[in-house]
Amino acid sequence: MTDRARHTSFVYLSQIINLPVVDVKSVKIGRLYDVIADVHGMYPRINALVVRKGVRKKLIYYPWKCIHNILEDRLVVIEDSDRAQEPFKLSANELRLRETFWDRQIVDIAGSKVVRVNDLHILKDGIKLWLVHVDVGFKGLLRRLGWLRFFNSAVKWLFAYELKDKFISWKFVQPITAVDDVRSLSLRVPSSKLSQLHPADLADILIDLGAEERMLIFNSFDDATASDILQELPLKMRLMMAKSLEHDRLARILDETPMDEVVDLLDEMPYETVSALFKLLPEEKVAQIKTLLKHSDRIAGSLMNTEFVSAQENETAAKVLRRIKKVAEDIESIYYIYVLNDRDVPIGVLTLKQLLRAGAKTPMREIMRENVVRVKIDTHIKLVAQIFYKYNFTVVPVVDEFDRIQGIITIKDALEPVFPEIREETEEV
Repeated sequence: MTDRARHTSFVYLSQIINLPVVDVKSVKIGRLYDVIADVHGMYPRINALVVRKGVRKKLIYYPWKCIHNILEDRLVVIEDSDRAQEPFKLSANELRLRETFWDRQIVDIAGSKVVRVNDLHILKDGIKLWLVHVDVGFKGLLRRLGWLRFFNSAVKWLFAYELKDKFISWKFVQPITAVDDVRSLSLRVPSSKLSQLHPADLADILIDLGAEERMLIFNSFDDATASDILQELPLKMRLMMAKSLEHDRLARILDETPMDEVVDLLDEMPYETVSALFKLLPEEKVAQIKTLLKHSDRIAGSLMNTEFVSAQENETAAKVLRRIKKVAEDIESIYYIYVLNDRDVPIGVLTLKQLLRAGAKTPMREIMRENVVRVKIDTHIKLVAQIFYKYNFTVVPVVDEFDRIQGIITIKDALEPVFPEIREETEEV
């Protein structure tokens, strides 16, 4: 396989800036100072290099056709090195990426400052490069300073935590001023939609896109993130996107989704699609879905989520906390812990805050509150909403005719069916 073999990957601008630049005979020309991109397309394509040469640090320009290879963290190889141009002038649609973007402020369309550009995320296809993301995270700054490997190792060792990338797609960023006089950048959507890459914010961005772009970006997320985003979308758009997905991909996403959200979605989908999905989902989950789909959409059973945190009265706080850590990612709400007897009847309840403040060896019976407020599976949704209002709860357990706990209802799920105009107004924002 030759050096020019096609290979698609991602690199960061900081990984190639300041690399040695050599000709095909390995004679050093200088160091890479900047790259030039044409911002006319959806994603700017890098079409030239700026090399700093000699003791005087003179800047020279190499068109992209002179580039033989780019090896991130190693070197850049130039062929036809005699074709260097100096001085050089940028065309109307060209920008020098390092000079233009590093350390610039991104502002929202109202003019308020949001974040700083710490690095640029670049798609590398063979030796072709495209700018695809603006890196605004602390991780990007550490990478530029050369501290990322040490800092990441230290944080992982001390806190069992790994720094996350924080990107903004180039499609949502644009220069405020003319191309040849860029002083800052602007978001094409309000800052509230990009201040945190929370699933709700990502969902807002997808709503702003066309159907083709929306699916292209959605399909780039892993199953767990796609599930989080799908839950934040309006139901009509959720259905449209679900119908556009391959069945195996949709099944994987639904397997990451809280049960009540799965039921809401499948209740609106064609029978043939639901049957196909049932063949791909775990048998236990299918059985739960079928049970919930039988319930009227006007009773508590249709709103409940069958995933919740429970404990036995003799279990210690330390044991329950260990179990919560194992299942936290798969459970929609962990604020309340329900204490059950050997017949799965709730005999007590406590909050996560109470659990965290308790001693490690404290049994649940000593910190739980008895007389658990609950609703029956067939309780009308209006009465469920009234219970939330009366007791100021965020979650209420649902029990069957024998008082055995079957699931939980969150305040959001309880109020939306009673006040549909709230959801409609939210989806229109």
